[in-house]
Amino acid sequence: MSCWDNMIWIHPDPEAPSLQTWLQGIEAHLGPHRVSELVEHADTATSHDIQANWKLVVENYIDGYHLSHLHSTSLNMYDHKQQQSGFCGPHFHFYEPLAPDYAANVDKQSPLPVIDHFTPEKPLGAYVPMLFPCFGIGADESSWSIFQIIPLAVDKTRVITRTRVMPASDWSFWTQEWKSYSHYQKQTATKADKSNRDGQEDGDDPLASGDFMAEDIYVCEQQQKSLASPWYSVGAYASQQESAIREFHRQVLQAMKTATD
Repeated sequence: MSCWDNMIWIHPDPEAPSLQTWLQGIEAHLGPHRVSELVEHADTATSHDIQANWKLVVENYIDGYHLSHLHSTSLNMYDHKQQQSGFCGPHFHFYEPLAPDYAANVDKQSPLPVIDHFTPEKPLGAYVPMLFPCFGIGADESSWSIFQIIPLAVDKTRVITRTRVMPASDWSFWTQEWKSYSHYQKQTATKADKSNRDGQEDGDDPLASGDFMAEDIYVCEQQQKSLASPWYSVGAYASQQESAIREFHRQVLQAMKTATD
């Protein structure tokens, strides 16, 4: 058993390498969030059962290429063109800065009180690593979350999230939500209008919801359906856009080989 980043980590093998050895330096790529100074926001805890293989869920998590397309509204507060990513051993790391317009008004547009832990060396933005094989940390300007990706079946995965935020009064949370309301209402309405023009009702289209989790669940489940098609075939990776997915697949194959040796 070890403690790291305000979390207790337990390995069933008493002879396993230390947690620090396993992390392989990923700490250098995490955000500056001081987790022990944040408080859990119980209302944001979620559990979703996704009708897709766990690897599809992880692939979606680490794929930076889809952000500016699938999440053009729900995550438009980040500058997707400036994203930086890579691997430390088997672990994926990712950072992208705030979009300029959002950064200039972050105190008004952030839906939650802004975390004050950022530094010139670790500036505002989204720090979103995936610890191999399936444990994500999503840390941004106003929250710090964990994403537990739990395989349930070959075509079913449970994703559990828990979130920490700045310690503040209920009044502070309410006023921050009110300040940001008009900004997010406008963004969601814009996407819903497009959906209606395309002939879909708001409630029927997760891609018009303005909820990035609903968007991701939808595409993961659509991918799972495609994998079950008799017309499905394996294609080549896109050389740059899918490099993270290619490396993740390599790490999965290596882990399987190690487990069977």
